[in-house]
Amino acid sequence: MGEVCHYHSGADAIWQCSGCAKDYCGDCVPGSVDNYYKSTPKCVLCNNRLDNVGASNKARPFWQMAGFYFRYAASAGPLTLSSICAVAALAMAELGWLSVFVLVATLAMVMRYNLLVIEKLASGQLQAPTVGDAQDGRSAAVFARVIGMILVAGGIGFLIAGLGEGALQVYSIALSLLTPAAMIVLALEHSIRAAISPLKLLQFTLIIGWPYWLLWLSTSAVSATPAYLLPVIADKLPGWMLLPLLAFATSYFSVVTSAMMGYICLTRQRKLGVIAQLDDQEFLEEREFDRRKALADAGILLREGRHDEARKALVNILRQQPDDIALNERYYRLLLATDDKKALRELAPHLLERLVNLDQPHKAAELYLATASQQGKPPAIDKSLLRHQIAEALYRQHQFKPALALVNNLHKEDPDYTRLDSAYLLLAKIYMDGFNRTDNSRKLLAFVQKKFPNSAVIEEVRQLESILAAEQCPQPA
Repeated sequence: MGEVCHYHSGADAIWQCSGCAKDYCGDCVPGSVDNYYKSTPKCVLCNNRLDNVGASNKARPFWQMAGFYFRYAASAGPLTLSSICAVAALAMAELGWLSVFVLVATLAMVMRYNLLVIEKLASGQLQAPTVGDAQDGRSAAVFARVIGMILVAGGIGFLIAGLGEGALQVYSIALSLLTPAAMIVLALEHSIRAAISPLKLLQFTLIIGWPYWLLWLSTSAVSATPAYLLPVIADKLPGWMLLPLLAFATSYFSVVTSAMMGYICLTRQRKLGVIAQLDDQEFLEEREFDRRKALADAGILLREGRHDEARKALVNILRQQPDDIALNERYYRLLLATDDKKALRELAPHLLERLVNLDQPHKAAELYLATASQQGKPPAIDKSLLRHQIAEALYRQHQFKPALALVNNLHKEDPDYTRLDSAYLLLAKIYMDGFNRTDNSRKLLAFVQKKFPNSAVIEEVRQLESILAAEQCPQPA
């Protein structure tokens, strides 16, 4: 199972900070690497460079990926390589002594491609490279290294043979067991010295752990497949097809084994020190990136108890984007979370008004209630219009008691308020729906009709009054 984000338990980690040992998801580190200075996201807590671990963290265990290895070898790049091997095998029958050069060139190309497969998969690139990717001028050097490894192994075996047959058998077993490790180390470090170092190979197997022995068993079985396959079909095909078919099958299964080696390195990518292929996210426009980054940073800093830094991050972005709904709400909730009574007393009405003006009265109502619950009393709101608007939102949320408190004495506290008719209508609804005080509702409705005969809400007042009148009339027997 992969690592999850330290702050979002339902999300896989994409980034890791070695400085403070925190794992971050895409919400914590928004945007693409191109959104960051020098394409380097940094930890908001310690400012260390973050390491991208997305590909390795999403990797399933090696033994669950059997189908992937064979599909990988059946993709365009590996099949092209296998086809070239088949054509080369067919051509060698007609080239005489020149066939030796064709054989060496083909082997060099196959070895280079397979080592490239290990390298690419280990870094997190799950798409097979093209044959052209392997034509980087390093085929001859790779071939020379592999031949060098074979010569060193053969030379050591020759010396051990002098110690007796038992010693030679032990050496042969050890050589077989460590061959996948040697190929992987050669692919990752490009060093024959590292690939033949017993300590290096032992260290590698210890890092991989017990799945390495499953890898050895799997690669041994797959590598032997062409040898078992050929006798089965030899009598069923023309003789001229056997060598090309053997070359094709051998190349195909060699890519399968290389894919196994590369993928097992992917599952231990961080422990092996492999440079990861970036598991990048969508590039964000500057304004949206700044917004998401501020929200993410503030959330992390708040969780870590660094309240002043979290507040500073939000204040800075709010100066640039004062009308962003999420930023205003997050800032208000930060004030609640830090229990900053002075700031809430001074800023709460302003922030609530801003949310209402941004057509978010329901959010303003939620924050109003949250403040009342936490502080023991709601924020003091002096503006009559704002009190009225929040009361309407509370009424729609069936929060009748706080809605009543906001508008009950509005006519006394602000007799010049221009929307008293609408406020009286709202008060009538609150009494009717929230407290079943229809007598109060009728009085208020009658007062509105008398005091504001030309009101814009007069029709709604009359409809509500007729409903109350119908409810009051006795039903016929």
